[in-house]
Amino acid sequence: MAAAFGLGEVLEPWTPVTGGASHLVWRLRTTRGDWAVKRVNRSWEAWWTREHEVAAAIQLEAWNLGVPMPRPVHPLRPSAPLLADVRVDGEVGSFLAHEWCEGTAPTSPTPELLDWVGATLAVLHELPAGPRPDARPHAVEEWREWLDGVPGDFADRVRSFLPDIAAAEEVVDEAARDPRLTPVRTHRDVKPDNVLLTSAAPLLVDWDGAGADFAEWELTRTALAFDGTAEGFTRVVRAYERAGGRPPGPDPVFLAGVLHARLGGAAYMVWRALGHRPVTPPERAAAHGHALELLSALRVALPNLERWARLLAR
Repeated sequence: MAAAFGLGEVLEPWTPVTGGASHLVWRLRTTRGDWAVKRVNRSWEAWWTREHEVAAAIQLEAWNLGVPMPRPVHPLRPSAPLLADVRVDGEVGSFLAHEWCEGTAPTSPTPELLDWVGATLAVLHELPAGPRPDARPHAVEEWREWLDGVPGDFADRVRSFLPDIAAAEEVVDEAARDPRLTPVRTHRDVKPDNVLLTSAAPLLVDWDGAGADFAEWELTRTALAFDGTAEGFTRVVRAYERAGGRPPGPDPVFLAGVLHARLGGAAYMVWRALGHRPVTPPERAAAHGHALELLSALRVALPNLERWARLLAR
């Protein structure tokens, strides 16, 4: 791995980093410093490479714009932007690397952190906008097909959420066509797990899912992820406005991104849990819990869009 990314001579065996739900990460110490190395849980289909190329381009643009983040490392022989294919234990894996930054995840939504979140989103939304995102969620009929003939408690529990999935799908599908939404190219997964508090400043990490989104959806989704209280939510929105972002109005349309993210995340975890994605047995087992957590959160969010929207009123 050190040779693939030109990181210098290895000083000691790499050590696993805990906490990631989707990818394996290690800390690697070399003569040139410390590095975070991630093995990407990828698909070898063409769509995956296209989405990765978009995410890598956004990450590099954000770095050049000065978004606070660890410095990404270019491999010496990239298989795709920022990505190196390396043979490990007899099989080829795809890896990313960035500068290691010492820090911890946030444990509480301090006023300073919430202000940083709003201001960082405003900077992110200055990136050149791309096309309007295709935000159509998977239809509930597709969910039924995935579960068709699958026995067991997990499949039964997912089926119990099908009414919530159908209701959320309808809300998202209608909201995504609203002309008031602002297309952006952005991180798309700004949440406490993806923020690293260092001695100098917070940093935004984990850019693998970067892509097209709506500014209003990312803002409201992120504000709720950091602090679900009225005070915390509005603090993020006000910090975004002070930093030059355009705040959304009090309409549930601007909060449908919460449902969209939970639908998409749950679908991906259901695929992993059912064996439709190449994952290890422990990752597949963990996907059961992650899927049900996201579906439970979807059920909670559905009746709250109107209440959250009222928080956007001036």
